[in-house]
Amino acid sequence: MRRIWGESGGSGLGSHDALLKDTRLSVPARGLAVYLLLLPDGARPDPELLGTRPGESRESIAGYLDELAAAGYLTRAPGHDAQGNTIEEVRLAANPGEHAAAAGRLFRWPGPGGG
Repeated sequence: MRRIWGESGGSGLGSHDALLKDTRLSVPARGLAVYLLLLPDGARPDPELLGTRPGESRESIAGYLDELAAAGYLTRAPGHDAQGNTIEEVRLAANPGEHAAAAGRLFRWPGPGGG
């Protein structure tokens, strides 16, 4: 399990808890970010599957991801996996001061029209 609190640069959120205090983000967007940051290494979260949870939808998850991107915590890049499927590479950082394209956790999931 990843650590939630720790030193800056360590696994988890580090000593900077800007994500949890950022009022630009809705509570569900913050919760999704924490959930993703705490996943074990090698995890492959699927936004489609997250959208099937009670009270959520594919659109709500996409909205939370958009919030995180607008606030500087998340970057996205289209790509292809080894099989040629369209994927989206997502980097999620715990602090907006960290350039999300270079820092944070990397996730790959099916891209629009991919899979």
